[in-house]
Amino acid sequence: MSDVGSLGDGDVRERLLPAATYHTSQDEDKEQCIFTHEELLHSIGSFSAVVWPVAVTMLLASFVSLNVVDPASAKALAAAYLVYGPDTDRNASTETRMADALVNALTIVSFFLVATFVIILIGYMMFSSAMLLGMLGGNMLVIVVAKMEIPVDVVTLLFAMYNFSVVGVLTIFYQKGMPMWLTQMYLIATSVIMAWQLGQFPEWSTWALVIVLAFYDLCAVLTPCGPLKWLMNLVQQEGRPLPGLLYEAEIRRDHSNNAAPPAYENTYYQCESEVPLRLGSPGNGPAYPATSNQTSPTPRLAPLRVRLIKFYTKYNPSAIPRVDQILERYHGREAELWHDLCQKYVTNGGEVDETIKLGLGDFVFYSVLVSRAAMYDFSAMIGCLVSVLMGLGGTLFLLGIYHKALPALPISILLAVMMYFWLRVVFVDFVSSALSAGVPL
Repeated sequence: MSDVGSLGDGDVRERLLPAATYHTSQDEDKEQCIFTHEELLHSIGSFSAVVWPVAVTMLLASFVSLNVVDPASAKALAAAYLVYGPDTDRNASTETRMADALVNALTIVSFFLVATFVIILIGYMMFSSAMLLGMLGGNMLVIVVAKMEIPVDVVTLLFAMYNFSVVGVLTIFYQKGMPMWLTQMYLIATSVIMAWQLGQFPEWSTWALVIVLAFYDLCAVLTPCGPLKWLMNLVQQEGRPLPGLLYEAEIRRDHSNNAAPPAYENTYYQCESEVPLRLGSPGNGPAYPATSNQTSPTPRLAPLRVRLIKFYTKYNPSAIPRVDQILERYHGREAELWHDLCQKYVTNGGEVDETIKLGLGDFVFYSVLVSRAAMYDFSAMIGCLVSVLMGLGGTLFLLGIYHKALPALPISILLAVMMYFWLRVVFVDFVSSALSAGVPL
């Protein structure tokens, strides 16, 4: 393993500058204005890149949930995952239903919590994706074929679903050489199938599940001990992607083709104490004169250690415990250290990574919520869909401000849940009463 291999990975778009780059307060204010403007454009581009696939996934899941109904699958799913099934809630009071739904939601979230720690097993992920596309997708197709009375033999159906699942696994997990649109289509299909399956839970359990998941997502991503936080740190440290867990879309900048790239692409740390003392290729020599008989390098390396800790604090906190090892490995080769960091942290040799990544679970539970709302009323479906997209836009706006991984479920889910209950308790009854009374709307 090379020296750089132990530094850790990060989705960092910053580029190192020489130490002679200093700015006055006016220049800094000007750059801050440009940064803010470009960040706003970046947030808009990120939203436009994911709004259509998210909307299409929610609409397809709603359509499938309304038209592809399988009581046998719903009963089997409830028996497998729920502590209290739908038969228990029929004659129960509202308080009992809420308590049972909360227990069911906590049980399912506990399963997701355990799955987060074993999800790094790529073979398990491939197997589960193959089963999802082949068996659950095949079950959905069988229901559609039977409902539409389409004549098809078993051999042809098995052959089609086998090829569909195999191509899907290859497209999702071996993305090299595959067109991005094909990968995106399979990820959307996976989300729709999963949302259709989870949407068959009882109504109370479904709403409790999405609400509990919103708070779980908040804790799992933002808290230091959160499982998703650990998973992201592990991915950054090992430098491995997350196939099958992330939807990736390209950010288009058609509205600002002539604009300069964001200022954060060209700046690192502007303070004198944080700027690398020298930047160059490994052949340019060390930034500090190396002496083999130096007995106490700690005072001389203290400023470099501070800068390195600040670098990893912002871009890869999991590498902070290895700072002393990195300094020892690069002793007397500070220029090579910053050169390797530049090569490690700048995407494609200096090009900015113009993609936005959204967790596939966000697609699934957005779709579960909207499809459950669609089962009640069309206006509830539209209201929840718009609320989800508004929450997603707000999350991406915050992402452009804080430059760190943020949970995509809480804002969207809570907005959509509040919209649904307002529509159900107030709006739908009001409109129905007004129409019954002959009031023109």
